[in-house]
Amino acid sequence: MERQRIGFIGYIMRLINWIFILSLLLSYMAQWISPEVFWPISFFGLAYPILVIVNILFLTHWIFRRRKFLIYPLLAIMVGLPMLGRFVQFGSNTEVIDANNNLKIITYNVHVLDYYHQHYGGSGYAGDLILEKMKLENADIYCMQEFYYKGDKGKMLISKYKEYLNTPYTYHKLYGSKNSNIANVIFSKHPIIRNGIVENPKDKYKIPGIFADIELNGSEIRVYSVHLKSIHISGNIDLIDDISNLDTEEGQQKAKDNSIYFINKFKKAFSERSVQISSLRNHIANSPFPVIIAGDFNDTPSSYAYSQLRDGLDDAFVKKGGGFGQTYIGPYPSFRIDNILFDPQFTCTDYNTIKIKLSDHYPISAEFGIY
Repeated sequence: MERQRIGFIGYIMRLINWIFILSLLLSYMAQWISPEVFWPISFFGLAYPILVIVNILFLTHWIFRRRKFLIYPLLAIMVGLPMLGRFVQFGSNTEVIDANNNLKIITYNVHVLDYYHQHYGGSGYAGDLILEKMKLENADIYCMQEFYYKGDKGKMLISKYKEYLNTPYTYHKLYGSKNSNIANVIFSKHPIIRNGIVENPKDKYKIPGIFADIELNGSEIRVYSVHLKSIHISGNIDLIDDISNLDTEEGQQKAKDNSIYFINKFKKAFSERSVQISSLRNHIANSPFPVIIAGDFNDTPSSYAYSQLRDGLDDAFVKKGGGFGQTYIGPYPSFRIDNILFDPQFTCTDYNTIKIKLSDHYPISAEFGIY
């Protein structure tokens, strides 16, 4: 049988596929290379989901075309199978354990209790609805980022949440800027023995997180509530409008300006997060107790931030999650950027994404057997 010729289009398809294969391989490297060393690599990590989907499409194409070239995208995908598991899980059964040894923790970026945004059809304040939903979850520990805290109103809200959640032990810290009105808060049903902040050596206000040493069944664990640097993209940018107007000179210029804007924003966030990650890792390494890290990483599971923080720890979503696990539901596409990581000596028995739209994030919960 005469061998079928590839043809010009075939060579072009192979060239394009090679570009996506190499890009996919670079996306794997993003988890190990600090943005402070080479920040462009972080964009490949951010693009991982798109890159793997495109390579799967090419793989399907080569299968139907009966081309041996299929081995290259297949190998590129296979190399990164552990990464794929960070993005999608097919679910695991909840384990039943002794209630006396059970710990339930929730992390939730509450988006300033929606005070300023009115994104979700409400009056602009969702604090009471959030409180109602969280009370139903009956968790032992709640880690809340971007909690509204301004003067007496902030003190009143902390007290209100403390009472209604039945969490008599709390710790909070303002962060972000000198005149910040947002706090990182840990609410606990169990005694907080000591607490503190994780310092940022380059900016004392942009702390990456707080911690609380919590007494549980006669021993102590350390819980971190973290909020890493946000990208802070303006809500005035309409990507759909930019794309639809590329046929005009004005539209092309606007798209160019917005592209530069996005790159600069991402570059700054990548760099600042790497500094915060370094401080967190050092702090965690010196913890005298097993740790649980909960919060908003503001980066995907293929990122340097996630990989560095997860080093030596397990991921509750990977252990007991299901589906794609999306946690950010704001105006821009996203995947799972909120996480609960834990010391392997704990047993994760359950994980859930709580589908309530009262913030630009979904809260997530995890349950553990503590022995």
